[in-house]
Amino acid sequence: MFSVRRRCSLNIDKRQNRPFVEITANGSNIPLRGENWQERWCSLPISEEYFKRLYEFEVKDDDLYVVTFPKCGTTWIQEACWLLVNNLNFAKANAEDLPFRSVFMDLSALYTNIPKNTIDLAEQAASPRVLKSHLPAHLIPKQIWQKKSKIVYCARNPKDMVVSYFHFHRGLGTWQGDINEFVEDLINNDIMYCPYWEHIMDFWRMRQEQNIFFTTYEDMKRDLRSVLIQLNQFLERPELSEEQLQQLEKHLSFEQMKANKRVNPTFNIKSGHGSPNVRADFEFMRRGVVGSHKDELTPEIQKKLDDWIAEHLKKINIKLEDIFGII
Repeated sequence: MFSVRRRCSLNIDKRQNRPFVEITANGSNIPLRGENWQERWCSLPISEEYFKRLYEFEVKDDDLYVVTFPKCGTTWIQEACWLLVNNLNFAKANAEDLPFRSVFMDLSALYTNIPKNTIDLAEQAASPRVLKSHLPAHLIPKQIWQKKSKIVYCARNPKDMVVSYFHFHRGLGTWQGDINEFVEDLINNDIMYCPYWEHIMDFWRMRQEQNIFFTTYEDMKRDLRSVLIQLNQFLERPELSEEQLQQLEKHLSFEQMKANKRVNPTFNIKSGHGSPNVRADFEFMRRGVVGSHKDELTPEIQKKLDDWIAEHLKKINIKLEDIFGII
């Protein structure tokens, strides 16, 4: 069972130029106890009909699901997963765009000018499928939890995430305010896919489950090789040789990823396959660094985020570095 209700927020209508709804579902079979999933709402510009198709999506036994909150290293970990699942098929990776090799299931719900329905594409994809979603744990296809499908989850520290997410929406033309207003709306759960903390903490708490691989953007920046080795083991793939690891590390470097039109959709988005109001200076991949908030956010905004972070982490008695390491 799931529920959809109109999101009542003047900020969403004023700054994001599209109607939002709040969605919840009963969260059956999720291996977390004591949660009232019916009180967990996620803000999205999505129709009830489209969400029903997502929630009822037919899961296959060999599916792999890449799940993240937006702007948390999704494309990076997604490309790594696809290559490992597909025996390092660099020839295909360099010949076909990532969104067709690894479908973003939610995409058609978010933007009106996507040429093909992304649920249809996901259904038609050849196995083994590597499918992407930004939905929180209780809203991803329910059969994932019933069948215990493999999930790879990548998190990112909230201060860097918010910088990247702001520039993403500003560049697409789907955000009309400044970064201070964006932070306010994120804190108030008025940004797409919010709330952030519940999104990442549900998966962090499930990180010991056999079907879940939890990593962070920061871990990948610190030691990509170690993450790739662990991910390869989780996916039960043959051991990687030194030469294969070097190939992967080179292909997945930020410089290579940003220059690679097969994984960096900047050109396609500017060509009209995205928001109709995209800005000329839009960049899907910008800096690719840890700690970008230090030189992009004012001390006042950083303090506001620090207070928000402390408020949420106090509830579960952990520190930010317990998840992301020293930032």
